[in-house]
Amino acid sequence: MADSVHVAAYSCGELKLPATGERPKEVVLALELGRILAKVVRVGEGEDAEAVARPLLQSMSPYPDEPLTVGVETLRESGEGRIVLAAALPEGAADDIGEALDAAKVNPVRIDALALGALRERWCDIAKEPSGDAAAPGSRRRVVLVKEAGDIALFVMDGDVPVALRAVAPGDDMRRSVTLALLEAEDFGGGGSLAEIVVLGYVPHDGLESFAPVREVMCADDLGVAGVADRSLDGQSLNVLPESWRQMLEETRFKAKLVRFLALAGGIWLLVMGVLFGVPVVYGYMTDHQKSLMKEHSRKYREVKEMREKVRLVQKYSDHSRGALEIMKAVSDRLPEGVELTSWNFKREEGVKFSGEAQTAPAVYQLKNDLLEMAEAGENGEEGARVFAEVRLTGPTKAKGKERFDIECLYETNDE
Repeated sequence: MADSVHVAAYSCGELKLPATGERPKEVVLALELGRILAKVVRVGEGEDAEAVARPLLQSMSPYPDEPLTVGVETLRESGEGRIVLAAALPEGAADDIGEALDAAKVNPVRIDALALGALRERWCDIAKEPSGDAAAPGSRRRVVLVKEAGDIALFVMDGDVPVALRAVAPGDDMRRSVTLALLEAEDFGGGGSLAEIVVLGYVPHDGLESFAPVREVMCADDLGVAGVADRSLDGQSLNVLPESWRQMLEETRFKAKLVRFLALAGGIWLLVMGVLFGVPVVYGYMTDHQKSLMKEHSRKYREVKEMREKVRLVQKYSDHSRGALEIMKAVSDRLPEGVELTSWNFKREEGVKFSGEAQTAPAVYQLKNDLLEMAEAGENGEEGARVFAEVRLTGPTKAKGKERFDIECLYETNDE
């Protein structure tokens, strides 16, 4: 089944296409672990794995402002939640990969980690139990080192589930990297003794014997390619193809279908052109007809718009609820005893401004509060919205034994 999947591996700046007779146009791209952001995440019941993993991967990205397309793969599931492997490929760090794909004229349909394919391909050798050991395979903690062309992929496995992973660059301190990975695994999956260290391919492991026995597994140079092909047949496996690359893939597929369709329709079109030689004339007539319809529609639209403006204007001046007499009556009805108005200035669009005199200052404040709470009459006699959005009081000031004041009532506030 895996033979039907074409896998191209990119490492050390070189794109290695599958050795087939005909170069495929679409491939599954396998990358080294160091080219992608990856982390094992614990997800609670009902939580969105991508939403949980995205901020963690964003903090690891060398381009923190660049949005990431997160791919997740469920590793283990229980009643308490899931353990998932989350990964992403920053587009800003994949320019060389895109140039290599463009040069080869191939499109990636999926992007997976080459080291994950190596684990699947050689898992039987990795999980091999020592003779006479009665421990269950799922209970052993191992460190697995996978040799890649550019770096070394380091996994800490609890049984068949990775609980920590990282890429170790050439020249890095391997003992330090293993120590950090074990601390990360202990923080994620709890404590546990390290059973062994399994090395796939040629990986310098001097000094690692102090952690646990080291077991070497010899591998071919194309380690992981077959495993990535097998993983590609599983719809739940990891895929870190960026969103823009997915859109480009869809556009490329659409263009290919369009080219095939046009090639088929070309012969038919040549035949039809002889029959429909008068198409330009008909098209011109239809264009003129559409233009005339558009002009007529535009004219009617303007007529309707003008009519709506006239109706709105009539409705506006037919509404006596905010007319000068109605507002004057409403204000007069709310005048407390001992308050007299001395001036009145009404503006229909804005509100009303008036001055007056009162025997006492509390009467002025009462008038202001009554005006602010004054509401329009709604349906069935119920009160509707307030008439004045803002009531401004200037004063009162004592003059000749009376409290003089100015009040401005506005339909809308200055902010509005």
